[in-house]
Order: sequence, then C-alpha cells, then structure tokens
Amino acid sequence: MENAKALAAALVGAAFAGLGALIFALADQWSTDFGDSIWQSHPWVMFLLMPGGLALILFLRDRVFPGTDGTGIPQTIAALKSGPGPLRDRLISGRVAVGKIILTVLGLFSCLSIGREGPSVQLAACMMHMVSRWAKFPAHLIERGLILGGGAAGISAAFNAPLAGVVFAFEEIGRTFDKRNLGTILRTAVIACLVTTSVLGNYFFYGNYSDYATGSEFLSPLTWVAVVAIGVIGGGMGGLFSKCLLALMPWVSRKIRASFWKVAVAIGLASACLAWISDGATLNGGRDQATAILAASSPEYTATLPTDEAERLAAVHESCGPAYPALRAAASFLALITGIPGGLFDPSFSVGAGLGKWAAPWLAWTGASPLAVVLLFIVAYFSGVVQSPVTSCVILVEMTGLVAFTLPLAAAAVIAYETSRRICPNALYESLAQNFLRKEESSKR
Repeated sequence: MENAKALAAALVGAAFAGLGALIFALADQWSTDFGDSIWQSHPWVMFLLMPGGLALILFLRDRVFPGTDGTGIPQTIAALKSGPGPLRDRLISGRVAVGKIILTVLGLFSCLSIGREGPSVQLAACMMHMVSRWAKFPAHLIERGLILGGGAAGISAAFNAPLAGVVFAFEEIGRTFDKRNLGTILRTAVIACLVTTSVLGNYFFYGNYSDYATGSEFLSPLTWVAVVAIGVIGGGMGGLFSKCLLALMPWVSRKIRASFWKVAVAIGLASACLAWISDGATLNGGRDQATAILAASSPEYTATLPTDEAERLAAVHESCGPAYPALRAAASFLALITGIPGGLFDPSFSVGAGLGKWAAPWLAWTGASPLAVVLLFIVAYFSGVVQSPVTSCVILVEMTGLVAFTLPLAAAAVIAYETSRRICPNALYESLAQNFLRKEESSKR
C-alpha cells in the first residue's frame, strides 16, 4: 500500500465484505427454519411460494437490478477480465450489491435449492471495487488485487474457510498467481472472516471431526481403490451436471426473455414437486442434509452433540433416502438454469454427501469408513462441478477440521477434475464468464 488512507479504505471494504457474507449466513439459517416450519404445517404452500418467489426474483432481476443474475462468481471473473471501465463498474456497483442482497434473500426464503457463496463473492467484489475510489491504490490492486481480495473474502466468510477463499481467488477467479496482490487478498479474507465469526463464533461449517478420524485406514492399499473409484464416479457426475447446465442455460434464458412468468411457474412447480417427492429434503440449500449425513457416518462425533441436536440431525438423515442425491441435483439444476442470484456450493456438497451415504455400504470391502466415503464423494462431486480441485480439497478440510484426510481428499479431487474435464472440457464458471463477455461485445455492435 502506498499510504495509510488506502490501507484504511481496503480494511473498511473487507469489513463490509464480511458483513455482506454475515447477512447471507443469517438469512440462510432463518430461511431454512422458515422452510421447515412451512413444510411441517402447510406443505402445499410450497406450490405457491416457489413459483411466486421465482417470478418476483426474475422480474426484479431483469427490470430493477440488471447485472445481478447468476451465482455472482462468473460476473466477478468477467469484471476482472474486462479491466477498469464501464463494464466493470456495472458488474460490481453499489446498485448490484443492493440487488444481490435483496434477490438472494428472496431466493433463500422461497426455499429454492441455492447456496449463498456466489452472491457473497460478487457482493464482496462490489465492496472492494467501491472503496477503490476512496483513495489512491497501486495499479496492480486497481487492476486485479482488490477484486481478487473481494472474491477471497466472499468464500472465506461464507464458510469460515480463509485458506480456501485465498486459494479460490487464485485458482478460479484470477487463474494466475501474482505475489504483489497476495497480502491484500489474505488480509481481506481474514478480516471478512473475523466479521462473521464475531457473531457466529469460530465454527467449523460441518462440525469438527478431527478427534474422531485419524486417516489410518488409508494406510491400506485397498482403501485407495475407493479413492480412485469415488474420484472417477463423483467427478464424472459433476462434469455431466455442468455440461447439461451450460447446454440448457441459453435456451432457458431465451424463454425467460420471451415470458418470464411462464418459466417461473413451470420451474417453481417442478421444484415444489421435487420437495413433495423428497418429503421436504430438497428445500433450501442442503446444508442440514449434508451435516446430518456426515454426523450419522461418525457415531463418535454424534455422541458429543446435545441430545436435541443429535435427534434433529437423525431425523434429517432419515429423510435422505437413496434417491436424495438425484433429487437434490435436480432441484439445484432447476434453480441454476434460471440464472437467479444463488450459489451452487451448498447444494453440490449436499449431493456429494448423499452419494457417499448411498455408496458407503457398497465400498465397505475396501476398508474405507462411512465418514471417509462421504467426504470423498463431497470433494469429488464438487471438484467435478467447478473443476477447482485445490479449492475443493482445502475447503472441505477447513469445514471439518480433518487435516488427516488431506492427502486422500486431494487425490480424489484431482482424479475428479481430470475425469470432469473429459466430459465437460470447459470449466463452468469460466464458460459462464466468457458467455457473458461475448454477449456484452455483441450488444455493442
């Protein structure tokens, strides 16, 4: 930093980035409780709430808050690629920040299968871009550093995973490493995390399993058969998900432009049907389901939980039947193809957990514990969807405290990445960002 004013502005931006992630975290908790309450008392309401909420979001997105569409990560990548100028100012502006908060919260309370990390990334990038006008920053920070810092802050604060946020900023958003920006990126991620943990506590997203798994099972060569198999299967399924998403999104976008309310009714009712078939298991982002599946795979960990929490998670786990991963993937797919604000991390983690629950008995002969199988499927499926293997491994270690599982998780993530690339050659976020930039270029002609 050249001066104290620039440093102070960057710190304020990081704090606001953390505040935005905190708003989304609280909204996620409250909307999950809201969805559970509605489902238990009047489940038929979902057939009104989901299409109605989706219609309102699409209307506001296209007519009041342009630029808020999608998860937010492709838009942040596009803003970085476009460089300083009018397009960047539109993509990460104060208007977009306000719209992203309103529309994401509406999506969460409509009980759609969306996460909050993508909106957290774009919102954080908006904060860091806005403070760049408050002081004179070095050119490398104006060009890339502040936006990368915002991207790191969004992931870090959403999952209390600062290392994963920093890795994601380089691996997925920036796709290059520039040591000059490292200090700003790391500082922004840490401060954003401090803001969220000051309210939520210094928590592990899925619980701390470090005392209940040593990783000793991976000393057996047979267990690595499970690692390879899960990497291939999970990565292949994740790659197929992304390929189908990229193929169908343009068609759905055209239908939305022609008649948004028809799309909202069709997709909203389909989402409500999935909730009905799954007995409410596909409502909201899926964090509770993933948490419950992980807890059930480690009785030692579950025994340390308060009785009421253990009983609640047991009930959630019971609702996740063999069809859960397919139903959750379908619910997430329906929400994502509309391009509404909302992320895919939480739903993807939940799909992976469901796959692990289903596969654990079939892989028992390898010596892999149920907990290991679930974790490996989470990292493999997610790595297949986003094709960011290092982030996939690091974020899961930070969310569970299982440093002992780092090597097998990394191996599964890399295998999944290589498998996914053969099915979907173009990474999801990068492809969406490129599509957006091409659309901008064509609109200027």
